[in-house]
Amino acid sequence: MRLTLQIILVEDDAELAETIQLGWPDETDRVDFYSRYADFKPVLFSSGFGATDCVILDMTLPDASGTQIISDIRSISDVPILVLSGWGGTEFRADLINQGIDDYVLKPLSVKELHARVARLVRRNRPRAAAEAPPVQINGVTFDRSRRALLYGDAQTELTHAEFQLLGTLVDAKGRVVSRDELYLKAFGRPHKEGEKVLETYISRLRSKLGQLQSDAENTIQTARGAGYRMMVHTSGS
Repeated sequence: MRLTLQIILVEDDAELAETIQLGWPDETDRVDFYSRYADFKPVLFSSGFGATDCVILDMTLPDASGTQIISDIRSISDVPILVLSGWGGTEFRADLINQGIDDYVLKPLSVKELHARVARLVRRNRPRAAAEAPPVQINGVTFDRSRRALLYGDAQTELTHAEFQLLGTLVDAKGRVVSRDELYLKAFGRPHKEGEKVLETYISRLRSKLGQLQSDAENTIQTARGAGYRMMVHTSGS
């Protein structure tokens, strides 16, 4: 089953952005466009950003430098970043790769090539093991990694990237307590910062999604005070 891609395009050239959106080869994908960092920033730091599969970023926005935006994205997420630019030599591109980007496309560009590069990045970012792993039962709710979703009877609830990574890490730990630092690195691609509550928010959302499908599943994710979280589940057929 192919998952619909959720792409964010940050580009100040409205004509180019329209060309990319209208020319995108796969109509099932969603390409959201932002022309300024001021418009994209609230989305970046929202809970919904975890569902993003790739960010396509122009390096010359009017209100922020591309390097600053890359730094901000990498501070909270390991989502693939593909940079668009009309300039930049090999050393400049190497510096961007060291800052955390995944690919670089020079303008003028082919939308078909851009789509192919994005699709490759997303495939690489989604571990092949996820599609091959057996479904897991969480008090009657099925965690299906191939669909990146929770299933219960005919009901299905999709998971964001961060939720999927958190739940998969807890499941794979097989009842072991997983530290906050490990969960932050798995879900957000960065260490935990003292005092922040991002992880608690995502754990609460996971519990809610489980509980909405099956009330007994809501309390499966247990808090280990001062240490992290753990989950007791069993694999289908075991």
